[in-house]
Amino acid sequence: MKKIIVTGKGGVGKTTVIAALAKLLVNDGHRVLIIDTDPSMNLAMTLGVPYSMLTTLADNKQSVRETLGVDGHEGDEAAGHTHKVDDSGIASIISTYTVLTGDKIRVMVMGTIPYGGAGCICSSIALVKLIIQKIEDHIPYLDYVIVDSQAGSEVLGRGLAADYDYNLVVTEATPKAMDVARHMMKLAKDINVKRQFIIVNKVESAKDVSAIVKHLSLDISDIFPVSYDHMVIEADKQGRMLNNFCPDSPVLRDIRLIKDAIEG
Repeated sequence: MKKIIVTGKGGVGKTTVIAALAKLLVNDGHRVLIIDTDPSMNLAMTLGVPYSMLTTLADNKQSVRETLGVDGHEGDEAAGHTHKVDDSGIASIISTYTVLTGDKIRVMVMGTIPYGGAGCICSSIALVKLIIQKIEDHIPYLDYVIVDSQAGSEVLGRGLAADYDYNLVVTEATPKAMDVARHMMKLAKDINVKRQFIIVNKVESAKDVSAIVKHLSLDISDIFPVSYDHMVIEADKQGRMLNNFCPDSPVLRDIRLIKDAIEG
């Protein structure tokens, strides 16, 4: 099973990239689970799953912890205080907390902060980390787990993606987005992510890619430009996946190259 995290500044297009990539992987016969750790929770809707169909981990932390065999106080899962869990335990989590979309993509949502003053999402991130570990140990039929990171560094700071196969850093050719991309790459390197791809989104000219290469001092082979296409916005307005709404979009052509690199 390959583990992928997708990071970057808010608004750079992570959701579009993840949804399109997952659909292309499924079309190739792979079994894909997406876990949305962004408290804004937009990814499921992009995949065609209304919020009313979701049961989030954050809203049911105690039940999830008990099913996984976690003892002690909330947050102990980060330290590994767990009892042995057989296949049925993690299978129950997948059955209860994931939805299989019409495009055969399985999606799980971490959830958000329930009310003002409720604190950080640290314990929920720790729970996602444990679930992925249990999936890797007990669920042999998944090919890819793709984690949609929140906009920011907390997920990487909590070590969620330690030893992952890929960090896909989505950015635009703007100073703010590139600064966030540089920080994401540094944090991913610190926790031993094996390989990092820079996805330059909404590219309108070759100057955009050149700016990234110069700003981040990268090898060009690690950079994947994704063209700007107004049909992405139209698909979003209609609540449809780009792959189904406009299968000839240049965005999908570009993301297919990312898919090929990951498969290879």
